[in-house]
Amino acid sequence: MPPESRPPAVKRRAIYIFLVCAVLFGLGQFHRYSGGVVMLPVANDLGIAVENLGIAAAVLFFASALVQVPTGMALDRFGPRIILPMITSLGVVGSLMLAIATSLHEVVAARILIGVGYSAIMMSSYVLFAKWFPPTKFATLASWLLAASSFGGIMASGPLAYIIEHYGWRSPFIVIGSLTFLVLVIGVYIIQDVPPKYKRDEATPVTIGQSIRGYGEVLLHPKFFNLLAMGFVSYGPAVAILGMWGGPYLEKNYGLDGVERGQILFLMTVVVPIGALFFGPLDRIFRSRKKIIITAVLTELVAFSILGLVDDLPLWSIACLFVYIAFIQQYYVVLGAHCRNSFPDYLVGRANSTLNLISIMGVGFMQSLFGWVLSVNGETGYETSFLMVAGLLVVALVIYSGSSEKSLFARIDR
Repeated sequence: MPPESRPPAVKRRAIYIFLVCAVLFGLGQFHRYSGGVVMLPVANDLGIAVENLGIAAAVLFFASALVQVPTGMALDRFGPRIILPMITSLGVVGSLMLAIATSLHEVVAARILIGVGYSAIMMSSYVLFAKWFPPTKFATLASWLLAASSFGGIMASGPLAYIIEHYGWRSPFIVIGSLTFLVLVIGVYIIQDVPPKYKRDEATPVTIGQSIRGYGEVLLHPKFFNLLAMGFVSYGPAVAILGMWGGPYLEKNYGLDGVERGQILFLMTVVVPIGALFFGPLDRIFRSRKKIIITAVLTELVAFSILGLVDDLPLWSIACLFVYIAFIQQYYVVLGAHCRNSFPDYLVGRANSTLNLISIMGVGFMQSLFGWVLSVNGETGYETSFLMVAGLLVVALVIYSGSSEKSLFARIDR
């Protein structure tokens, strides 16, 4: 049955499914963005060197990236209703472990569990959206997901800094873990893999071997590499600042305290939903996703070049550049739509999980990159790191320029 002609009860359930996905994704965003605020207090409390924080921050993203492919296979085989609560429960355990951590090793272990636990939410959301909503609304839904889930990033900035100053850094993770468990329980009752009378694609995998062959179909297409190149830089630059190094940078170069740093990071999180809502409908207005993405990344390249090349920038200009980077990186919703429309329904989960893997690996790489550069040259490490990010954006632009906006497969969805 076409999504547009489904009865009101089915459409209501689709909305409830969207809300569950958005809340869970927002709780995951709290963990992804909280590093810029919480890592310095953690380091001070546990006696961890600042340059080692890059590893503690990056392992969350590396762990999340490493499970993207098996999670995508599991989603294709068993569906989100089983896989989403099963995997996300590990994030609950990780949140509670982080709240009682007493050493760097325990922090790293907890963040690995968090990275794995919250890794299935976006992929599960995309798979559910593909089944419960019309294909033409995918980019809009992806933008709404980011916008609706932005409460997690907002809470991980200024509000988190205030809570840490008054109540310590441990209690927020107990609250987030408990809320995640509560929403998972609700989700078990609300989420269904497909709506009534949904006509399944005959190519939907029923064995692990078929899932692996599906990944082969995705990865062996030469034009998919162009999308992956852009995916590598589509998430990492902004999260490297917001999720870890923005706070230490502002402390070192401008002497800001925790609350002051949190205020600037708060502004970054506020523009995330604005950017997502801005980019969501653009592909229907301009019709060319490729031109939208290239234009956005060119302006981001300018911003990082300014950060790396211009000395003694006033604080207000730094704040504006950070905010702009957070805003413009929401072009990821358009990239996700580009990827989704390049593959038939039976490969959407594996294509998007692969794109997510690469984008999350990009986050881990860039957070580690900042930490490595700072350990080698603490004096100009931030400026060097900004320029290296700019160089990565140039490489990604060159490769992505060869991508195609047509379906990569001649096969038509059933």
